[in-house]
Amino acid sequence: MSQRALITAFFFLLFALHHDTWWRGDATLVLGVLPVTVAYHVGWTLLVAVGWWLVGRFCWPRNLEAEDAKPSAPPPRPPQ
Repeated sequence: MSQRALITAFFFLLFALHHDTWWRGDATLVLGVLPVTVAYHVGWTLLVAVGWWLVGRFCWPRNLEAEDAKPSAPPPRPPQ
């Protein structure tokens, strides 16, 4: 299985996990402050950040970086 397919599957999993109906009505506090649903979404958001890091690391086109590395013409000199 390719890296892109695995990352795509990871995002589909995140989509399914985002709809957390199992915490509905639970008044448990995490660390004595955060409701469990908010703590769950903090963890979910961190997983999404990891997913986007994976996209940038493994799925971003490499030729875009090569185009940026090309030397460009010097800027025009202002009139004196």
